[in-house]
Amino acid sequence: MIRYRLLLTVALGLGLAGPASAALTRAAGPEETPRSPWFDRYQDSRQGPEQTERFDQTYKVGPDAALDLVQIAGDVRVTAGRGNEIRVEALKSVRNRDPEEAKRMLSQLRIEVTQVGNRLEVRTIYPRTSGRGWSGSVDYTIVVPQSAAVAVKTISGDLSVTGVHGEVRAESTSGDVEVVGTPNVIVAKTVSGDVRARDIGTSNALTLGTISGTVIATGLKVRTLDASSVSGDLQLTNLQVERLTAKTINGDIGFDGSLARGGRYEFQAHSGGVRLVLAGVTGFELDASTFSGSIRSDFPVTLRSIGSDEPRGRRNGLNNRAIRGTFGDASAILSVRSFSGTVVITKK
Repeated sequence: MIRYRLLLTVALGLGLAGPASAALTRAAGPEETPRSPWFDRYQDSRQGPEQTERFDQTYKVGPDAALDLVQIAGDVRVTAGRGNEIRVEALKSVRNRDPEEAKRMLSQLRIEVTQVGNRLEVRTIYPRTSGRGWSGSVDYTIVVPQSAAVAVKTISGDLSVTGVHGEVRAESTSGDVEVVGTPNVIVAKTVSGDVRARDIGTSNALTLGTISGTVIATGLKVRTLDASSVSGDLQLTNLQVERLTAKTINGDIGFDGSLARGGRYEFQAHSGGVRLVLAGVTGFELDASTFSGSIRSDFPVTLRSIGSDEPRGRRNGLNNRAIRGTFGDASAILSVRSFSGTVVITKK
């Protein structure tokens, strides 16, 4: 019964439920519930030969160029090039059982480019009837000046930005997001998909986030990093960061890097473990706890007293459920929390 109520809720939310939707509230067999017209239209939109059309235009801009792209369906790839121009290549594609209908719909799927000074706005214009048996997407490959600012938002599709040194904002709703060699990236996030950041050095604050997916960060040298996932792991490798917040609800956290003197590091995993592999000899003040897991520290931590209302363990720092103490000069602050996972702090 719960499954049918969920189906009804989804149908209502998508505006697909009609008079026959009441049948979803009971265990009806295939012969009792006729197939809805919207389902037939949806099936038609995914069948038939693919009709495609290419778009290729180059726009002259200055060194302070900016690209702003928004679209619904399709992948986007942005790379840095030489010179002061932005080249926009795109592949439009549509499917339909009727080839003539597919060609007609392809002509209605438009790419609109507006240039104001050195700023280029790219929009994908979908026909108003796109919800009726219509399936189309546009894949973009764009080359911008290395110093250009880039802001890209897509609803369904993967997104990557490589080698761009201007300010970068990369966001997707359903798709992976990747930023590589982008020293001024501000945000890289998605709702359903993985987020990957690699080879980035910046004094700016960097935000990496996903709801359902994994955050993978490698070779980052940033001042402040905020990494989060609701249902997924955080894999943070070869990092140099002064301020770090890493949080996940259903996933593990792995950190491999060095601590900065005076740095602050916060790790929180509700249903998952935390493993920290620390390089260097920077001292830290440790506050670590877990409700139903255990804590192991390979560093000789000088323990502080634990209140009577807090869990106790062996004072050698192994397999406790709470550790508060210091290592070395305690110049960095290290806070680690896990509700039902193991906390491991080890040397590289």
